[in-house]
Amino acid sequence: MSMLRTFVAVRIPPTPGLRRLHEKLSELGGKFRPAALGRLHVTLKFLGDTPQDKVSQIGATVKRLVECRPAAKVRLAGLGAFPNERRPSVVWVGLEDADVLIQIAADLERELAELGFDPEARAFRPHLTLLRLKARPPEALFALLSREAHADFGAITIDQVELLQSELARDGARHTPIATYRLAAER
Repeated sequence: MSMLRTFVAVRIPPTPGLRRLHEKLSELGGKFRPAALGRLHVTLKFLGDTPQDKVSQIGATVKRLVECRPAAKVRLAGLGAFPNERRPSVVWVGLEDADVLIQIAADLERELAELGFDPEARAFRPHLTLLRLKARPPEALFALLSREAHADFGAITIDQVELLQSELARDGARHTPIATYRLAAER
């Protein structure tokens, strides 16, 4: 049986604030390369290895859950790290007023569990991953985390959700859209 590595996500356009932050992260140099501006996204549900014959069922479920929700503005605000700022392994920007994403993610968890996809162990926290760290970061990152902890990186409109295929490559994952689903017009 043919398998695809898939996930459901919302692409995030690079606002001027994100571009500025990306530039600062790029200055860390060496092995600390931030995610490419053209690949920024918020993962709503990671499906992993997906049987190809389930893709149309998944797509129909995502379409049904997304098209009834109105498009919404969300604010990109605050820089943080998982598991915490002292020992960062992931650097992220938070999303405020992101109820639409929280609701879609919860719906996806429930509905896709019926198709055999395991629910996440942790609650969904909307965030935009900018940098993954495998080594101790330079002091400049700690200063940046502190300085930008409450920064406003701009607002965007969430008006579509994508089902994506992810292919791992040496220079990072390549994400290819399988299908795009539009939210209803903003209320």
